[in-house]
Amino acid sequence: MKNLLYVFLIVLLTGSCRQKVVDTSHFNQVGQVLWVVGDIGNVMHHWSELGFTQYADLGVVTAELITNHKQTRLKIVKAFLGGADVTWIQPLEGVSVFSDFNKEYGDGAMSLVHRFPDLKSLKKELKRMSAIGIKVLEEVRINVDQGTLHYFLMDTRKEGKYTLAYTYGDTDLNIAKGFTGENRLGLILSQYAFAIRDAGPVSEYWNRIGQPAFEISNPELFETKYYGEIVDHQLIQGWQRQGTIPYEWCIPVKPPIVYEDHINKHGEGIHHLAFNVDNMDAVLDDFRTRGYIVSMGGAWGEKDKPGSGRYEYIDLEHAGGLTMELLWNYQ
Repeated sequence: MKNLLYVFLIVLLTGSCRQKVVDTSHFNQVGQVLWVVGDIGNVMHHWSELGFTQYADLGVVTAELITNHKQTRLKIVKAFLGGADVTWIQPLEGVSVFSDFNKEYGDGAMSLVHRFPDLKSLKKELKRMSAIGIKVLEEVRINVDQGTLHYFLMDTRKEGKYTLAYTYGDTDLNIAKGFTGENRLGLILSQYAFAIRDAGPVSEYWNRIGQPAFEISNPELFETKYYGEIVDHQLIQGWQRQGTIPYEWCIPVKPPIVYEDHINKHGEGIHHLAFNVDNMDAVLDDFRTRGYIVSMGGAWGEKDKPGSGRYEYIDLEHAGGLTMELLWNYQ
């Protein structure tokens, strides 16, 4: 009888463990960035000046806000920025999740979007999120010439510092066909990055959702500059490397530093897209001749040795509120 009881307990425990295994592989790739701006024309102009010219203009559309039983009109442009698929959204009228964000935060990236193959698998994820207390903030459906864009925006911004979003279907993929992300200077996306105050609670929050806890580092930097002046800025980095492009969570420690500037102006949230470059000085010269300003820079590692590198930030506050970081690694 004891043996039978042991077997029963083993089977029960094994079954329980299997039920706890959750597939969160959808977090391994960001399908697109939802980026809300007040003037799409201005943003397109500046990013074109920076060398990015692959856009799909979807024009003015009517968005159904299903959760809140409303409609609103938006202007939408899809942009392909060196590996970052971006959906620029300009609210045109009425009150919506997009206009609310723009009013509170200003221009900036609102969401990182993860794609599911079909609605059935996405609804399974929504059920999982509901079970851990995370609800749908807004379900958005937009009919365009190529089909239907369908987004589920989750209520994660307060604790997670950005709005997690999901989508499904082939419409976005069909729009992206033929766009490679090529650009004049050969910039290649290498990071999605955030500016926040405290890593601990944010790390715990995303870990509960199914993303890895932050790997904390305290980088030793040198030749640190802020708008051309030598400074001694310091930061803490929290890294998530769950997918093809890592997330960098930047916590300002000693200003002046651009992360502090961003938090003071916009609040915590998505701060920059980082791009790898082959020739840092050539890229900076190109940008400077077009009127763009380097806001911050510096280096890490032992200069001119393997493992060392250099970073430079371009001030794009006037071009959509999202900063660009350039990264060069010693080869």
